[in-house]
Amino acid sequence: MARRKQKQPSIAIQPDMKILLELKQANGTDGDVTHLSLGSYVEEVMPDGCLLIKMPVHKGSYYSLPQYKPVLIHLFAQSRMYSFTVRFVDRVKRGNLLYAMVRQLSDVKPNQRRDCFRLQCTLPITIERQPTDDNGENDGSTANAANTEKRPPIHGKMINLSDGGTAFITNETFETGEIITLTFDIGTIETLDAKVLNFDKTGDKEYRHKVSVKFNHQCKHQKDRIYKYLVSQQLEILRKVGTDSELL
Repeated sequence: MARRKQKQPSIAIQPDMKILLELKQANGTDGDVTHLSLGSYVEEVMPDGCLLIKMPVHKGSYYSLPQYKPVLIHLFAQSRMYSFTVRFVDRVKRGNLLYAMVRQLSDVKPNQRRDCFRLQCTLPITIERQPTDDNGENDGSTANAANTEKRPPIHGKMINLSDGGTAFITNETFETGEIITLTFDIGTIETLDAKVLNFDKTGDKEYRHKVSVKFNHQCKHQKDRIYKYLVSQQLEILRKVGTDSELL
């Protein structure tokens, strides 16, 4: 007889539980979307099931939560990430503090889309371009490595990281679809191949270009190491929520 798959335990939402709101913000007129992570905590679980959470702060002011769009909230417990969605209902003032009343739209479940979760960061990153063939083309293959001179490494700085990809800034130009090799330090030195998805100018003098890439994961253990790093960093940030609820 086949064993039944064990159901993942649910996480009960309780007062003083620290949370992370993941929001999308349009960046000017170029259509680019910024993922904004703002820390908060649960002040009260209301009798009707609504949650009272501390209004998140962004750039020194209370952040206005969208009224008609679901907001994704993350919880972190036992080295795992849990998520659920809410809808903003009302603003509530208690003393000198402002809270948001939100209605829960979904159950709290282990997050099944870990690769969409991004950590804002400034980690140094080293980029190596793969060898090209005689026509100057790069298809991600190392078959022509013996016939081409190895290119010097390129240095850059990450601006966000997920276990599915990263965005970094650098002075080098890249082509969409190009395969590159990345190396960065998250307590362990990680080296992996990635595919360039987007390439844009930043307008910055020090780092003139922004590159977004998708990891070509070959090792499940490596992906798990990156995920655990993301969780540990967010837990560290959430410990500071009492003094600074802006996570950028």
